[in-house]
Amino acid sequence: MPRSVLLLHVLFCSLSAAWAQDPVKVAPQNYKVLLENDRVRVLEALLKPSDRTPQHSHPARVVYSLSDHSAIFRSPEGRVTHSVSKAGDTVWRDPVIHSEENDGKADSHAILVEFKESPARAEALTRSDYFVTGESSSRLFVRHVTFGSNQQLPILLVPGGSPPSEVLFDLPVAGYSLADDLARMGLDVFLMNPRGWGKSTPAPNSAEAVGDFKQVTADIGSVVGDILRNTGQARLVLFGHASGGLWAAMYATQHQDNVAALVLLNSMYGVDAPWGLRQSFEDPNHPGTFDARAGPYRLHSGGIARRLEPIDPSFQQGRLA
Repeated sequence: MPRSVLLLHVLFCSLSAAWAQDPVKVAPQNYKVLLENDRVRVLEALLKPSDRTPQHSHPARVVYSLSDHSAIFRSPEGRVTHSVSKAGDTVWRDPVIHSEENDGKADSHAILVEFKESPARAEALTRSDYFVTGESSSRLFVRHVTFGSNQQLPILLVPGGSPPSEVLFDLPVAGYSLADDLARMGLDVFLMNPRGWGKSTPAPNSAEAVGDFKQVTADIGSVVGDILRNTGQARLVLFGHASGGLWAAMYATQHQDNVAALVLLNSMYGVDAPWGLRQSFEDPNHPGTFDARAGPYRLHSGGIARRLEPIDPSFQQGRLA
């Protein structure tokens, strides 16, 4: 049976929407807290005609309508739902991320009773940090995030030219940890830092930047091997953010038997727009000129993009179909 790798290119804005904010914070003129304790939060929602809220999230909740009204809900994926409610309607709603618009002529007025996690559920999430030995006796930082005892397929999250993985993927703020969300979905979550990132061994020539492309993919390989041995799984999901997506894709093209799925987030650069990191990659003695000391980054002037890009030519030649 032929083996293949599933390539999912996820847009950064979609993931940002998945971390949508508290409605009380993003739309304080429309949502007010009436009561809150460790089990529930009660909100009063009031939207005037034509009011529209930003994207926000709700946990599981009960909604009690105080008025006859209609509303339009829009999901991060662009799905539009129209709802008509009567005063006195009481409905159960599952967790959701959406924006809301009052498209009627009357106020939309409701009470929302949001249910919080029980202490037992919160305690079921566990984190453990450890190190994997890589090439040249290097120490590679890994964090393991699990929820309960029924974790399924392992997933490895690889950071790019950004903060260390534990900051990027597991921010210790409620509702802002991708690792937390994935673990609660049943995935066995692992985060890693290549050499030069976070607590991992510094790269040979810099304490701030990783080495060449082959070194980073070798680091990924060391961690993947350790995960598969310890979990007893044959393959895992590889998730790469920004440059980490390019490194993960390179590893996947070379080791398809180890990869069940490849997820790339904000990795395929092709937008001709201002780039906030341009100055960081300039030669300080020659503004506007690429600094060749930028580790795995190289100047790419055609094809995929027309600016400084973390693109390796071997990735283009071996990219997944």
